[in-house]
Amino acid sequence: MEEFVWTDAHIRWMSDASKKSKFYYWIAERIAAYLPPTSRVFNCGGGLGDLAIWLSYHVEEVTVIENDPKAVAALRTRCPQNVVAILGDVHTYAPDKLYDSLVLFDVGGAEETLPVVRELSRTKTFVLADINTAAGEADLRELKETLNNAGIPFNYEAFDQEHVQPFRSREDARSYFLFSLNRQLTEEELDHLLSESDDPELPYTLVEQKKIGMIVFDAANPALKKPIL
Repeated sequence: MEEFVWTDAHIRWMSDASKKSKFYYWIAERIAAYLPPTSRVFNCGGGLGDLAIWLSYHVEEVTVIENDPKAVAALRTRCPQNVVAILGDVHTYAPDKLYDSLVLFDVGGAEETLPVVRELSRTKTFVLADINTAAGEADLRELKETLNNAGIPFNYEAFDQEHVQPFRSREDARSYFLFSLNRQLTEEELDHLLSESDDPELPYTLVEQKKIGMIVFDAANPALKKPIL
């Protein structure tokens, strides 16, 4: 899986989205339905902590890990008391004890996720990906096949969730699309994609329906105690 590289622009876009979008709120609601309120949850791949923050209303504690100092600093400015932000690499992180639950979002397929599951989670594990993308769909398909082959039961949900991305200007939007689509959009294309808002700070928005896949399985399954790849 190609490693995500944080920039100041990414942090600004994600921070602005947290003001307007309930994307992670609704995903947290889905995850929380599986968890008791006493859970200690570990979250990897949750952006700037939006998912962790919304989960923190449902569980005892959420720990988030990121390997970029700027992203962690931005996350810590927003953390409630029961959200812990760690600077580090999820693949080398060694907790004092296993977490009750593990949430992995866009982290990769079986090869990337299962070693993390063995090291961090003792019960419920949630692996989510954006299945509008070929990479996300392939990652979840590979994980489902691996779990099936190992005889590990799992639940799978696919659902549509609205995501709102606001922009501070048309130039800001143009930079976002250059990053996400790897090309400059014409004025006509921008007009088609953007809606105007009554917020003078964030006057333009992009509203998308993202299709999310979520695999839920139990990390306590004995088959996971050894490599199954």
